[in-house]
Amino acid sequence: MTKCKSNSTLINSNDDGLPEDLINPIVTREELERFKKIARDDYGVELTDKQAYEQAAAIVTFFEGLILKRIDPNRLSNNNE
Repeated sequence: MTKCKSNSTLINSNDDGLPEDLINPIVTREELERFKKIARDDYGVELTDKQAYEQAAAIVTFFEGLILKRIDPNRLSNNNE
């Protein structure tokens, strides 16, 4: 199995049945299980690995876009001053 820097096991299509295009090293097995627990405990919804992965990846992508949109481009370009 593939490991990330934090030693959390990454989602692996061989044992999770996720399509190759859904493999995203941002979402670890530990994070996926936590996401599924939140869905179950807070919303009463049982998610499959694939459903949880798709929803978690969508949330990450959404927030990444928000963060990048709000970063001041001048702040990034003036790093070397």
